[in-house]
Parts: sequence; structure tokens; C-alpha cells
Amino acid sequence: MQTYQDTVALDNAERNLETSCMAEYGFTVTFPPAGQTPPPSADDANMPRRYGITDRATAAKYGYGLPEDSQGQKGTRMPALTKEQVEVLTGRTSIRNNPTDPAPEPAPSTYQGKPIHKDGCAGWAADQLGNRNLDFSLVSQLDGESLTQSQKTPAVQEAISAWSKCMNTKGYTVATPYDADKVVPHADGAPSQDEINVALADIDCKKSTTLIEIWFNEDSKIQDQQIKDHKRELDALGTRKTDVLAAAKKALNG
Repeated sequence: MQTYQDTVALDNAERNLETSCMAEYGFTVTFPPAGQTPPPSADDANMPRRYGITDRATAAKYGYGLPEDSQGQKGTRMPALTKEQVEVLTGRTSIRNNPTDPAPEPAPSTYQGKPIHKDGCAGWAADQLGNRNLDFSLVSQLDGESLTQSQKTPAVQEAISAWSKCMNTKGYTVATPYDADKVVPHADGAPSQDEINVALADIDCKKSTTLIEIWFNEDSKIQDQQIKDHKRELDALGTRKTDVLAAAKKALNG
């Protein structure tokens, strides 16, 4: 699974290459650095909250909300591009902003006599890094399947039942950890004390029932089997990811 840090490195390498490519056509285009809108977790597995909230100190301050650091994102603004710059960058007459939009028309084959790369400078940059069509959907699919399957195992079902009974003794009727944040819905701004109380009870019950350890172990067993079943595809993807990140590092270091 590609980490967020890997994604940032790859995006920055692509943008550096695109800037250099655009310069060859006489365009000065500066793309903003990647990494200005970090997600609350390092990758798609979302381990901090894969089985619901787990950090008591965070829950005591934010309830089921996210820490301020993960909410105060700077965001990025891409540069405004002329029609000609869009054509050279993308190899298309416009940028597709929505998957439901019609596909833009192909750009002219040349700009001022210089051939435009296949899919423009963006396509050329992807080819330099080797990440054209780099697809992690299998990994995300397996990750999701293992979580769903693990929740249905007898060991996890028993642990969730014990957690639910524990929550009941604290005055909360809730069936699964994924429903706990609905007991007292989170509102914008500072969490209510009621929300914080539910969150702390949630975590304390997970600890007393060892729910997290049990669920993690069952999840891991399933993923171990997934790795065996898909070894060839995962090995190939891992090798390609390593090669792409090496190319990105080289591009970033000049």
C-alpha cells in the first residue's frame, strides 16, 4: 500500500518534470508543492481508526472528531493556464474536472512546430517515472475485504458482543464500534461532554474486552492468506512501486 509520503514524493516529482517539460515549449508554469492537504491517516488502511477510535488522549479532547492538525489543511491552488498551456500539459483541449464530463478533444499534434507529447507534458512526466496506469486498486480491495471478513469471524463477533455489553453497563445501547459515534452525533466545533463521555467509554470497553487485539489478529490472518493467494500480483506491484519511487527521488534530486 502506498503511503501518503510516497504519494507526495511522486506528485512533487511529476510536477517538477511537468514544469521542465512546459519550459521546453516556452511556458513558465509553477505548480504548488504537493502535501498541503494531508489525510488523517498515513494510507488507505487507516490503522488509527480501522476498528473505531483507539486513542484515549485524543478522544478526551476531541470526542469522535479529528485533531486540529488534521483539520487545518492549507490546501493548494493550481495555476491558471491558457488554452495553449492546457493543450501542451495534457494533450487535450481542456482539463476534465469531473469524471462525468465528456472527454476533452485531443489537442493539436504540435505547438509552434514542436510535437506535443502523448497526453502532453503530464503523460510524458508519468512515462519518465514509470507510473502511468500504476494501479493500487487490488491492494485497497483486499484491505477492505479483510476488514469486512474479519468482522464476521466468531472471535470478533464474540468480542464485539462483549464490547456492546460493556457499553450497556455504562448506559449506552450500541451494537458495534462503528455505530458508537452516532450515540451522540458529532457537531461542528468543540465536542460536547456527552460525546467525549461516549468516546471514552468506547475506548475503555475496547480495552477491557481486548477487542482491538482480537480484531487485529483475525484481520491479519485473513491478510496473510490474501498475500499468499495474490503473491504474484502483489510482488509485481511492490517491485514497480519501488522502481517508481526511485525514479521520483532521482527526479526530485535533479
